[in-house]
Amino acid sequence: HGHATEVCKIRAWTAIRGERHFSCHMYFNYQFHLEGVPADASILAIRNEHLIDDWNSAEHYVGGEKEIIPPDKANTTIKVLNKSDKDEADKNLSEKSTRIVCKELCNEIVSYKTILRRALNLNYLEVERSIEELRNTCGKYADYEEGDCPVPMPDIREKLINTRGYEDVVMEGSYTLNKDKLENLMHPKRVNEEEEAKELMDDDGYALPYSA
Repeated sequence: HGHATEVCKIRAWTAIRGERHFSCHMYFNYQFHLEGVPADASILAIRNEHLIDDWNSAEHYVGGEKEIIPPDKANTTIKVLNKSDKDEADKNLSEKSTRIVCKELCNEIVSYKTILRRALNLNYLEVERSIEELRNTCGKYADYEEGDCPVPMPDIREKLINTRGYEDVVMEGSYTLNKDKLENLMHPKRVNEEEEAKELMDDDGYALPYSA
């Protein structure tokens, strides 16, 4: 918005790029989830705009029924509820604003396409269909690959370390980053860690909320 404060503008840019944690959905973005799994990990994808088809294909891929959700039952089986009241003016972006957002989301679009291409339950035509849908909204940015975007792909190694539970590193990294705000250490290491973890079927080394 042309009359937004500088603080608001900075928050908007850093949020949409996933640089600062104002919104979980934007901070833990496609790049975060893509780089948070091994390079050879098997990925299944469910696209919101093709929810029923993708849900069925993912279910079938892992050995379930081919059409666990019958297409004619889609509206009664999965209901989409939006509990947040929104002003009609907030639901649409102008063409100018859309171009700006698409430009800033360029690297996210690259990560999104990578996820689709790696998804074992999507075929080539389904992936191309999604890219074509991107073209309708974001034009040229739908065809950009890594290295083509106006800014380089962000280095999110520190974000991954500090948020995905790598115990030996995250404890030190998080504590160093937040030590002035902490009253005490979080997630104390167990005395009999391996035995308790085995008993609780918990392999992350952290005390669970229901642990004795």
